[in-house]
Amino acid sequence: MTKSQNNFDPSDLIFFENEDYIIAKKPFGLLSEEDPAGSINLRQILEKHLHDTYPKKKQLICQLANRLDKPVGGLLFCAKKQSILKDLQDKFFKRRVSKYYLAVVEGTPKKSKALLENYLIKSNTQFRAVSASPDTPGVKIARLRYEVVCTQGDLCLLKIQIFTGKFHQIRFQLSCLGHPIWNDEWYGAKRMIPSIKIGLYSYFLGFDEPKTEIRKEFRCLPELSEPWNLFDADWKDRLAMLDD
Repeated sequence: MTKSQNNFDPSDLIFFENEDYIIAKKPFGLLSEEDPAGSINLRQILEKHLHDTYPKKKQLICQLANRLDKPVGGLLFCAKKQSILKDLQDKFFKRRVSKYYLAVVEGTPKKSKALLENYLIKSNTQFRAVSASPDTPGVKIARLRYEVVCTQGDLCLLKIQIFTGKFHQIRFQLSCLGHPIWNDEWYGAKRMIPSIKIGLYSYFLGFDEPKTEIRKEFRCLPELSEPWNLFDADWKDRLAMLDD
């Protein structure tokens, strides 16, 4: 599968790789994995990369331990062995993986940092998260913490830490706060560009590595295209100070 065939070169999608797993860098607008229509997706591209690179290894798999919505970019885990997949899934389930995002939102929250808790359910008819009361059948609680990195005009850049992994959680919770994510029409934002892209990026993953349990941390910032280039150039320095 070449770049000319689908516009995605596997080498551009691999942030880190060892014998056990890949830390992939998913572009905005690319599906994480298969859909009923058979659309091109990250897992499929990585799977072909593994088959082409290791044609004699029969035990290799290519399975994602976490996923990102199609219009969201950033870091994902891809396990190459069944035992590694099980270990990573267990770490996600037990909340032993640190996950941080960058979100560009409309307006600036009143508080510079806060913990958000919202009850939601997934609407199968609207294919989005909607608010629900705590006693609603199937309701889920979503928790995240945000911190303001900087502001620019009517936009604000937030650092997000999630503590639960619910459907469309960040998009839904920031919309409930009154600050929808840039270009996220589904959750109330103004349409800014026609691309399948919103101002949300998974930039940090931290976990105890399978086998060794040595702490590993991966950090990758989005390319300076819209909306990230709408902020002053020192926003990366401000984020680094928050990360320390």
